Amino acid sequence: MSFDQGVILAILIVMLVAYASERYRIEVVALCGLAAGFAAGVVPVQSVFSGFASPAVITVIEILLVVAALSRTRIIDDFARRIASRTRDETAIVLFLCATGAVVSIFMNNIGALALLFPVAISVCARLKIATTKVLMPLSFATLLGGMCSLTGTPANLVVNEWVVNETGRSLGYFELGLVGGPLAIVGVLWVALAGPRIFGRTSDGSVPMLDAGPTDFLAERMVASTSDHVGLRLPELEDRLGIRVHGVIRHGSHVFARRRDIVLASGDTLLIEGNIARIEELEEAGEFLTSHGDDHESLFEAVVMPESLLLGSRIEDVEAYDGVRGVRVLAIASRRGRVEGRFADLPITMGDVMVLGGERDAVRRLASECGLLVLSPRRLSRQIHRAALPVSIFAAGVVATALDLVETQIAFGAVVLGLIATKSLDLRDALQDLNWGIVLVLAAMIPLGVAVEETGAARLIANAIASYLPTGEPLIVVLAMLALAVVITPFIDNVSTAIVLSPIAAGLATRTGTPVEPLLIAVAIGASLDFLTPFGHHNNAVVMGAGGYRFLDFSRLGAPLTAFCLVFAALIFTGLLAT
Repeated sequence: MSFDQGVILAILIVMLVAYASERYRIEVVALCGLAAGFAAGVVPVQSVFSGFASPAVITVIEILLVVAALSRTRIIDDFARRIASRTRDETAIVLFLCATGAVVSIFMNNIGALALLFPVAISVCARLKIATTKVLMPLSFATLLGGMCSLTGTPANLVVNEWVVNETGRSLGYFELGLVGGPLAIVGVLWVALAGPRIFGRTSDGSVPMLDAGPTDFLAERMVASTSDHVGLRLPELEDRLGIRVHGVIRHGSHVFARRRDIVLASGDTLLIEGNIARIEELEEAGEFLTSHGDDHESLFEAVVMPESLLLGSRIEDVEAYDGVRGVRVLAIASRRGRVEGRFADLPITMGDVMVLGGERDAVRRLASECGLLVLSPRRLSRQIHRAALPVSIFAAGVVATALDLVETQIAFGAVVLGLIATKSLDLRDALQDLNWGIVLVLAAMIPLGVAVEETGAARLIANAIASYLPTGEPLIVVLAMLALAVVITPFIDNVSTAIVLSPIAAGLATRTGTPVEPLLIAVAIGASLDFLTPFGHHNNAVVMGAGGYRFLDFSRLGAPLTAFCLVFAALIFTGLLAT
């Protein structure tokens, strides 16, 4: 082993340990590793920032911008609500949500897919009284399964594709990974949708608690406008007409205590209401309630209260008075509470609550960072929400162009972004501020290190060591060994890093054993996404662990059989691919 080989392997081992410890931000670890590689001379100066020009990084940025545009529509939310209104069968609902998550994840980053569907799942669970434990983990796994079916399903696929181009001179087709990932996704979605509710349902001994699904939609406090057409109505009449629930009426600073049918609505009354947040916004625009937001440019975010949040046990008014962060307001909250009493500001904050926060973007994100809140996809005021047909059509055109190999992936989605901007479906300034730059930095920093693994000969060294234990005349065994290696590594680091580290090793192993390089690299992409055993291997799993109240071992209860199924089916599929 040469000095350069030892240095790059040592850097990667230290980085893997740092990733697995979860004590440091992953982008900081990646940047420090890149700096160490440059200082040690294994990453030349001209390659230090080459990752930022990589087609994989550019495509990830484009996909994240497309996600921002699609999040301004309610296409996913409306679709889910229509289905939920047509059936109350628990298995059908879970299967629908998981299938939707998998399909959405085919066309966009699986993190973005979960961010779009997470509030929908919470809302559907509340409306149909389904325990969130039965839905959230299966939904997370479904988005990971769907991400295996296309180049844009996860950044790891783009990394692998770049190595395919380097080794073969051609790019994978947009859906080519779906030859392996598609059947696995179908089998996996069926498993998690059917087994998840049974594993996490209420058991006879009570060993697996079933979480309360919480209230229907969101709680909010709004003032009745003087222009409202509903002044003079009694509460039951108001609720029937507007489709909301009124929990309390405050008049002149005091609660109105009377029988509900005797309370007559007056101008200036403050109502503690419960209903669909979009419906509440529509009533504000119609002049029924005084608007709750500051101005048209105010940023709105949905944020989940995580188990480690400093706000647990606090009241809503404490959020707005949090020292060091001013101007952030809680506009609504979806909470797992039973009886609703007092004013909105007095409501306690509990784990898993979903809050709609309004204020300056930086202030909201600072509050989330300091107080242990997980920010979901940004919300938009209802009048800012675009019709879905145009942005979806533009996005679909980009997917078709990529699938037919008319243009390169990064060019196709670059055109999609320009089309969204031109049609005003995407606010580039807001989208760039909301972009998950952590993913971009990790990818851009890790790519030069992955190249260094190849150029220093470290990949060849590792490949030779692995090949010495494998029969060189059995390509299937070699491919399955690489798949198993990716599955073993990915629970402890993110799947992007897994793809970056293993891709050059797969290329070296192909040369050493005579195995075709494409199946080996596809095995890396598939294995990097089979991340169902731990809550920290993938961001989506960490999201649902906190929101769903899962324990560490809960992931292996649903994920271990899923991983075994996927490995068996992958072996059968690769057998067929290598035989052709």
